[in-house]
Amino acid sequence: MWTLLGNQIVHPARRALLPLILLAGSGGCAKRYAVEGLVLETNPAGGTMIVSHREIRGYMPAMAMPFRVEKPGELEGLTPGSRVEFELRVSKSGAVARKVRRPAASISGDTRADEPIRIPVPAQKLKIGDLVPDFELTDQQERNVRLSDFRGRVVAVDFIYTRCPLPEVCPRLSAGFAALQRQFPDAPLTLLSLTLDPAYDTPAILSDYARRYAADPSRWRFLTGPNDAIRLISGYFGLVYWPEEGLITHTTSVAVIGRDGRLKAVVEGLGFTAQQLGHVIRLQLERPSADQ
Repeated sequence: MWTLLGNQIVHPARRALLPLILLAGSGGCAKRYAVEGLVLETNPAGGTMIVSHREIRGYMPAMAMPFRVEKPGELEGLTPGSRVEFELRVSKSGAVARKVRRPAASISGDTRADEPIRIPVPAQKLKIGDLVPDFELTDQQERNVRLSDFRGRVVAVDFIYTRCPLPEVCPRLSAGFAALQRQFPDAPLTLLSLTLDPAYDTPAILSDYARRYAADPSRWRFLTGPNDAIRLISGYFGLVYWPEEGLITHTTSVAVIGRDGRLKAVVEGLGFTAQQLGHVIRLQLERPSADQ
């Protein structure tokens, strides 16, 4: 279970490392480390944030932990799921995150990294904390599925299509969901993968695709439906897609919906690990129901 350090949630792995962390900051000279991670929670009033970070070379392994921020104003605009970079300064007096910023965004599948594409935000994009509108689609077993069917469970939503030729995009997203299915086998967690190619991705096609990832149809639903409905739903989570040269070019978003049906986090892009996505999910699973 996650526990509290002061007023912050701490992953159990971090408790074991607290003596090492304190020793690392006990020298006479400050040390600086580059950190990349996903925001799990921010507390602007307290000047802190919880981040699931990658390995900090020479300091600590990848894990989720709270950080004190030198300038709380830098937390503005960061929401659960935001990618973040910062400099961690460790000294005898403690550790502090400096120069907190979001990395430059890139479009999935776009090879022109030096030429970022400006994409308009969907008008229906939800904010963190908004109630996600109910919707109904059809899953890989031809069952009608409504989002409201899963009230009381944490729901993770991503968007894929079975003919996606880029292994680092849709297959990577599906592999991430497969990892979540293994990581939380008995948790009240539902995974929803919506196709961006409903004209081709029939329930039969999706069923075959689901078998590639050993998807449990009671816990992981692959959904299809009218294109207008898919476009509306994808816009709730800020995702945009369009046909281009026989492919479907799309941004990527993994949304996490709480047990109360409200949007809790949106992880955009592909710059995250399965472990980090698991931390986002775990934080919601372990929230007391009153906080949901």
